[in-house]
Amino acid sequence: MSFPRILALLACLSVAFPSVALAGADEIEEIEDVEVTSPADAAWAESNFPLGERLVNVPLAVTTRERTFLFVIDHRTWAPVRTNPFSDFLGFDSGLLKIGLGLRYGVLDRLDVGLYRLNNGLEAFDTWELDARARLLDHEWAYVDAALRGGLTWFAHEHAQDAVAGFGQLLVTRTWLGRVTATTGLLFHSDSTNDSKTNLDKDWSIAVPAGVEVRILPWLAWDLEGCYAVAGYGSKYPVLTTAVKFLTNRHTFSLVVTNTQYLAADGLVANTERRPSDVIVGFTITRELPL
Repeated sequence: MSFPRILALLACLSVAFPSVALAGADEIEEIEDVEVTSPADAAWAESNFPLGERLVNVPLAVTTRERTFLFVIDHRTWAPVRTNPFSDFLGFDSGLLKIGLGLRYGVLDRLDVGLYRLNNGLEAFDTWELDARARLLDHEWAYVDAALRGGLTWFAHEHAQDAVAGFGQLLVTRTWLGRVTATTGLLFHSDSTNDSKTNLDKDWSIAVPAGVEVRILPWLAWDLEGCYAVAGYGSKYPVLTTAVKFLTNRHTFSLVVTNTQYLAADGLVANTERRPSDVIVGFTITRELPL
């Protein structure tokens, strides 16, 4: 069959069976508009970094990602840096180190639970903290994120009767442009603890925590936070903490300077007898592990 006859035959088929000619066109889907993110914005993208659920010690009104574990390691010295900065290696070689181990899990998009343990130092007990946090307001429609956090503190004595106490916390957080985060709220604990509290002091405490985090670079942030007791038992000085935080994929490492070893809710709420100049040092490591 010659080439002109083949062309004529194809033309006849297209007229007789137009659906065949258009079948391929029907299978072509509409192309969606895709928002292009610049390399500069992508470097700050939240998905590339851990979803910050606390500053250093002060939690935020942000819950852990759903179906994600968050591991936390806290380490603090006891001796003030200025005491023997060279002979005891900034306090790391002076004993009475405080170590905190924590695990959180994002149950739902707006609900997470956590377990945290602090070893005994001067105390004769380990401190266990069990809590849940629920986010009630979202900044996308309420301008701020707000959450309620509540739980139990178990003081596990080795040679005495254990004790259990409760705490509750209101958290209010706002982030601007993904660069600056500010938080505050109210913290109550029914049996606050620090190194200077006695049996004659009030059991309970109420404090106002507040803090700010500034993202200097996509992988670098600076944190400043404080917690000041306003009712019940409270020592002389507020708890003050600052840190330089390094961020990588689902991981943070913070170099910490503070005036307290008491990192759980029962200690943060109670102030401290350490002056702001009697600082100690330490570090915090967090790691997210999605299921």
